[in-house]
Formats: sequence, C-alpha cells, structure tokens
Amino acid sequence: MGPGSLYSSNRKFTAAARPADAPPREIAFLADAGVETELLVKAARRARDQGVFAEEVLIAEGFVEEEFYYRALARRLNCPYLERAVALRSGFDYRAAMRAGVARADRRHEDFDFLLAPRGAQIAELLSMADHGGTRERIALCAPKFFSALARAKSRRALSDDASFALPRANAKLSAGAPQVRRSAYVAVLLCALILAGLVASSSILLILSSLVLSALFLGGVYARLCAVVASGAETRAAPPLSDCALPTYTIIAALYREASVAKQFVAAMKALDYPAAKLDIKIVLEDDDGETAAALRRAKLAPNMEIVIAPYGMPRTKPRALNVALPLARGELIAVYDAEDRPAPDQLRVAAAAFATAAPNIACLQARLVTDNGHESWLSYFFSISYAALFDVINPGFAALGLPVPLGGTSNHFRARLLRRAFGWDAWNVTEDADLGLRLARFGYRVETIDSATFEDAPTEFSGWLGQRARWMKGWMQTLAVFLRAPRAHMRKMGAFPAFAALCHMASLTAGPLFGPIYALRLIDDLLYGDLLAPQSFLRLVFASLSLAVAIFGAVAFVLPNLVGMRRRRLSPSWRLLLAPFYLLALSLAAWRALAQWTLKPFVWTKTAHVPHPVPAAASPQAVSVFANFPASASAMNGRALPAP
Repeated sequence: MGPGSLYSSNRKFTAAARPADAPPREIAFLADAGVETELLVKAARRARDQGVFAEEVLIAEGFVEEEFYYRALARRLNCPYLERAVALRSGFDYRAAMRAGVARADRRHEDFDFLLAPRGAQIAELLSMADHGGTRERIALCAPKFFSALARAKSRRALSDDASFALPRANAKLSAGAPQVRRSAYVAVLLCALILAGLVASSSILLILSSLVLSALFLGGVYARLCAVVASGAETRAAPPLSDCALPTYTIIAALYREASVAKQFVAAMKALDYPAAKLDIKIVLEDDDGETAAALRRAKLAPNMEIVIAPYGMPRTKPRALNVALPLARGELIAVYDAEDRPAPDQLRVAAAAFATAAPNIACLQARLVTDNGHESWLSYFFSISYAALFDVINPGFAALGLPVPLGGTSNHFRARLLRRAFGWDAWNVTEDADLGLRLARFGYRVETIDSATFEDAPTEFSGWLGQRARWMKGWMQTLAVFLRAPRAHMRKMGAFPAFAALCHMASLTAGPLFGPIYALRLIDDLLYGDLLAPQSFLRLVFASLSLAVAIFGAVAFVLPNLVGMRRRRLSPSWRLLLAPFYLLALSLAAWRALAQWTLKPFVWTKTAHVPHPVPAAASPQAVSVFANFPASASAMNGRALPAP
C-alpha cells in the first residue's frame, strides 16, 4: 500500500451523516484537547457556508494555531508529531510531495514510512482509517508550513534550478537569458548608432533610410495606440458576484526584497482583502540574505494563511525568479501577484474570481488597474500618474478589447494557475517579466483581459529612483523585443499576423520613441526653420518631409490623446506641471539610453526601487475581523497550550 492509498480522496467538503449540532469528524477530536464544543459547531457552520473543511476555518481565522491542531491530530491518530529535520528518501520530488502532502521517509534513518501534512478530505480519510484499525504503514505527522519548509530544504538545488531555467529548458528562444538574445544588445547598439548617424548626416540617402526605419516604428505604434483608445471606450459588464461557497482557492504571491519599511503596510493590505481566509493562500518570497524584511514581517504579525518562503540562492537575483520559487508551492486555482507597496481594493479578488467564472477558457490573466495616489508630491510623480492612467485605463483595456497581446503591468495580475504553469511561469532572466509574460501568453494561444478594480501604489518622487525604475522597465522591453525578433515567424503563426504585428509595433515604439524622439524632433524643427521641409526640392526630400510631418502630427495625437482620456477617467486635474512635459520626455530619453547601456553591460541586474510606507484604511473583512471575535476568550487560550507529545 502506497501514499496514494493513504490519500485516495481529494473531494470538497460534504456534510457527513451526523446530528446537525455535532462538529464534523475533522475537528470533533479537538474537544478532548480542551476546545469548547460551541466553537467547533460555529466553525462547522462557517465551513459549510464557505465550502471548505472546518479545520481550515479554525486555523485560517487564527482561532486555533496550526501547530496545536496537528499535535492534537497526531495524538488522535496515535502517531508521532515532528518538528525536526527528517531524512527523506532519495529521488524526492518536491512538486509531487507539495501537491499530495506526502513524503517517503528514509527507513535507514527513520522508524516510520511516510511523513504526512494532511489537509481537508485527507484528514477525514485518515480519521476514518484510524476508526477501522489504522493503516498498515507507519506514519508521522507535521504541520503543512513545516512540511513546506522541509520539502524546500530537501530540494533546494532542484527548486533553485527550476526557478531559473524552467523556461530556457523548455524553449530557449523564449527566454531573455539565451546567449543569442544577450548578443542582440550589441546588434541594437550598432543599429542605434547607424540611425543616429543618418539623422545628423547631410547625405539625403542616409537621412531617408533613417527616416524610413523610424517612421515605420513610430507610425506602427501610433496606429496601435489610437486603435486602443477607440476600443477602450467599449462598455463592459461586471460579472455577477460569487457566493463564498463558490469562490475558488486563491494564492497570492509577493516577492519582497529589502522592504522592511513597508512590511507592516503590506501585511495590513493583505489582511484587508475581503475574501474567505480559509480560501486564501499567501506566499511571501524573500531572498536568503534579507533577514531584515523577514523580521519586519514577523513583527507585523502575519495572518495564519501567510507563509514566508525563502528563495534558495541562485542567479539571477530577480523578481521573476522569486515568483517562480513560489509557483510550485501555490495551492490556489487562481494566482495573484502583488508588490510590497500595493494597496489593492478589498474586493479585488472577488471581482477577479467572478470574472474568471464567466470568462472563456483561454483567458489566462486578468489585469487590474494600477493607480498612483501621490501624484501631487512632485512633478515626476504627477507625470507618472498620467502615464499609469493612460496605460491601465486606456491602452491595456483597448488592447484586451481588440484581442491583442497585452504587455502586463508588474503587479495586480490574476492568473489561472494551470495556464500559467503551462506557459512555464515567468522568465527569470527578463527584468520586465510582466510585459514578456503578456506576449508569451498570447504566443501560447491565451488571452489577457482587464478588470475594473484598482490597486494603489506610490510613484517615485525623486529623480534617482524614477530613473532607475524607468531604465529597468525599458531594458526589459528591449529584452522582450529581442526575444520576439528571435522567431518572428513563429510568433506570427502562433498569435496571428495582426496581433503579432501590433505587439511588435507597440514594443518597438516603446523603446524607439524615447531613444530617438528628441533627436528626431530636433531634426524636424531644424528642417522646418532652416531647411525645405514645407517646400522640398527633390523627390527624396519630399519623401522625408511627408514621413516627418505624418509622424509629427499623428504621433502628437497618439501621445496626447491616451493621456487626456486616462486623466479624465482617473479624474486627474490639469496642473501647471503639464508645462514641464518636454523635460519629462527628455528624462524618458535619458532613461532609454541608460537602459541600452545596462542591457549591454549588466543585462540581468535588477535595479531596486525604494518604497515608503503609506497608511492602509481598515476594512471589515474575513481577514481583518474573525467570525469568532465575540467568542469566549478561554477558547483562544488553546493557541498557547502545548499538548503532551503523542
């Protein structure tokens, strides 16, 4: 008899044949450990309403500690409860072990066959086996969080390797870490030098060639943006809300690094989410050298459904690699990604779950709206707020409405877990993993849509922080474009010709615009004042004049219109700071050239953006207020009572 026989059932909660006022099997034994029967009955009712098991409610609501429960369960099953390192059998598969909550012990060093961390139906089945004589195998129990830590420690090398190389192993052409993509940086530098030479050269042929290249990139991006503006105005109906029982299990993954200053804010924002605590699985991924953030999180009093995951050391040290570490550990049917400074709307998970319930099966991701709420603090944060409004309230919804690939934002993405895993998660080698994943999902035949739910965060207010963040984004866009151009025909075949063309134009204009926009504009002004722009003297000059005027006119419209529409939809007031727009565009150009240099010299270096704490409004939700808040305090004392070892 193997582990499959131990856990032959993985069914959802169903009421067993018992008196209506009797607690279910999976928690009834807690009465012998001193937990009051009335509390157990209340938990059972709550569990039935949510479609989960009663012990999940007790633990997730924080009324019975996980360790206390599993100690009591081990005593009931008459088996050891372990809190020590366990020798596991060679050939350990951490993915299978985490899914099943079962690991084979090494019999040369342990006196039991299987280490179990059961949940839900598995617990009920173990109790049923115990009532009928037990199992033929010798078992030991541990708490699920301890089992997770043990499995990660045992498979540290495999977990690190998968987090970094799962995508390159599956298809090297899709990863920015491939040697051919890395060499693309040198090709890009050469092309940029040639284009610049053409713009400043006196030779008409060089000028026309440079103008043709840039005009094609600019006008393609202009067309994509204008189409998005028109499509973004389409009305969408919100999906009907789901009952607590119908809600799926949700995993939240947050990769934090040197975020001790906002750790308390992050914990408060997660606790404010209006979602059943028993159906929420929050993974906080930290690097192994970031003890300060870990300590700050513990001081912030993590909720029972929050777990700190230490990423094993490996390269590259990037956010997408950290997200990949948590992906195989995620229990949810749906996965959301948040950043340390995020303050999502309390009902965002419910909105996303309802949207997924009515969405087509190929909808892999829902992008929420990112909103900055400190645009008043500096001229940089003001323009940052406008950029966010244009992107998340106009461009991305427009692309989604047209069925085009959507370069995702780095946070508030909601995924179907199985489709995300089929797409091999995030590219650990791309420093703008969100945009890359949005295009890769389209290549796999999946779509991205948006939801009308906001996540608030702070924009950088100082130039150094803003420049570093913008340069990293642009470096990632360059990497994403290089990945796309490695196999353009394959992308066109997988995505479709028009979606692939739109994605190419959009990504190319995001990089070419800041790189060459100011120089292109200066050349245009020079020809307007001192040249023959309005009265060309030759056919080549006519071509240049026509392209230049088209880019100038339609480019201005495509730049201004999404920003104005976004400001109106986000209710951003006009300000005198708009007069500083030329300086902001020059700053974007500086960030683009810095990104090109970094892509060449330091392609995988992740520039960290510092964050400052921001107050999170309290919310009355299952995460913030326990349903047992008014229950006698004597029951909560069970959290600190240690049971005798079985």
